[in-house]
Amino acid sequence: MRRRVSAIPRLIACLLAAGLLFGCASPSAPAQPEPSTAPAAGQSAQEPGNPDSGGQQPGASEPADQLPEAVEPLASLQMQAPAAPPSILLAHLATQERLTSLVPEVSFHAFANLDQLRADMVKGQVQVAAVPTYVAANLYQKGLPVRLLNVTVWGHLSVLTADPDINGWEDLRGKTVYIPFKGDSPDLIFQIVAREAGLTADDMDLAYVSAAPEALQMLMAGKADAVVLPEPVASAAIIQGKQNGVPVRELFELRQEWGRVTGREPVIPQIGTIAVTELIDEHPEVIAAIQEGLQESVEWIQANPAEAAAIGEPYLNGLKAPVIESSLGRTPFAFVPADEAREEIEFFFTKLAELSPEIIGGGLPDAGFYYTGE
Repeated sequence: MRRRVSAIPRLIACLLAAGLLFGCASPSAPAQPEPSTAPAAGQSAQEPGNPDSGGQQPGASEPADQLPEAVEPLASLQMQAPAAPPSILLAHLATQERLTSLVPEVSFHAFANLDQLRADMVKGQVQVAAVPTYVAANLYQKGLPVRLLNVTVWGHLSVLTADPDINGWEDLRGKTVYIPFKGDSPDLIFQIVAREAGLTADDMDLAYVSAAPEALQMLMAGKADAVVLPEPVASAAIIQGKQNGVPVRELFELRQEWGRVTGREPVIPQIGTIAVTELIDEHPEVIAAIQEGLQESVEWIQANPAEAAAIGEPYLNGLKAPVIESSLGRTPFAFVPADEAREEIEFFFTKLAELSPEIIGGGLPDAGFYYTGE
């Protein structure tokens, strides 16, 4: 049987060399230990063939070098996620028999930043990843052969304060608000909601740091009047405040405020799962197992937060299981297939693009971005 080598790593490398993929701000996190090296999924796949061509048996009248190629079983699957609650979803998925019965070797690890994820994709070392939905759109718009499979996390940002005199949006006027990742989704979501609530960026002193824990330390040190933090750092801030006698509390849960100021459901389609198109096209049974498995993983995490926190501890930047467990209760997990979430995603992207069109690659992605199961 003739083997066909995947063209995806070469395609991505060419796109990067041409400057078509650009970096987006992302959390920095300690690098996780690399998993054992395995062949990329695309390197063991062949084109599907049609065994019934004009009523003739394969090879009856065709030269051997013109026969359609069969798809070999997938030998290995590599998955990545950020050092955040979505890591638990993929870590749990990687152990499910529905997936391991199809793929002998399934590996997962948390990526330190988006540059690492891109590099691993270039090398053919990752085929499935959990990423912010805007990142998925940006990669797709810039030519990376990926599609969005689903949305799994629907808003996990909070505005925290330790000032007892700050109780609403107007109280933030003239105050210093620390935000991680300037120009990234925490910054843009906060500004969108603040604007709808009557405050512009000029009404506040917005200060930026390169990672969420830095914003937390500014709050604990009394240098920030308020901070914008994602989970699980927001939960860690509240717990750390109690331990140190600092009255840290949640001022706003931004997804609730998003719903209030937009008049929509209080959901933000923030995190989803992408897969390379070659895997989708050549191994639909694996994609089906991933979709079914992630839905099961969401339900399992919600029913077993303590066990889920134990799974997440190795991946979440040194946070201990009790903090992670608290965070899971504040993280809105819900599995929704990408095509069913499209309307919410497009509304979210449209609002982001009002402040930064390039964050989604310059415009709304077309229908090909959304996996439909076909």
